[in-house]
Amino acid sequence: MTESQELFVVSITSRDRIGIVYEVSKAISELGGNIADVRQSVLCGYFTMILLASFPPTVTQRSIERKLAEADSNSESAIEAVVRKADENALAVGSSIPENAYVLTATGYDRVGFVALMTSFCVRHKINIIDLSTTVSDEAYVMILIIDLKQCSSVSDVRTELLQFSQENGIKVVLQHYDIFRALHEINLPIR
Repeated sequence: MTESQELFVVSITSRDRIGIVYEVSKAISELGGNIADVRQSVLCGYFTMILLASFPPTVTQRSIERKLAEADSNSESAIEAVVRKADENALAVGSSIPENAYVLTATGYDRVGFVALMTSFCVRHKINIIDLSTTVSDEAYVMILIIDLKQCSSVSDVRTELLQFSQENGIKVVLQHYDIFRALHEINLPIR
């Protein structure tokens, strides 16, 4: 990104259908925007996306909102967009997965407050949650968190506290370094 570029964070929500990523990315590129980072998911039939993009200095928050509203008006289902100016150092942060990242998997019976319970553990132990996903399968609630332990005194202490927490709350937990988790779960098949 050149110094004269402006950074914006764009959040998109819509009923899921084919073509949303195209419509949003086309609108951004027509404004001269360059998408630097993007996360997208479909949750219970709803498409969600958050992206970070750099734009020429002539592009304002309002012009991005107008362009996305134009894409919405030409769309077969509503596209809701929220645009915010990003911190100028957003791209300098580098990888969204820090060196001290771990994957915490928690499984227990499906109940109200499961996410709040697990995240309370993280708050008490100064654990930053980078990514979180959940699913319900056969009445079991499965939560996968990518966490940053750099503010924790030691991983060993976190493991000990986590074991006690899991026993007190009837939750099965697994904590492993992100690199190990990725190596075990990543499949790199050649495209032919």
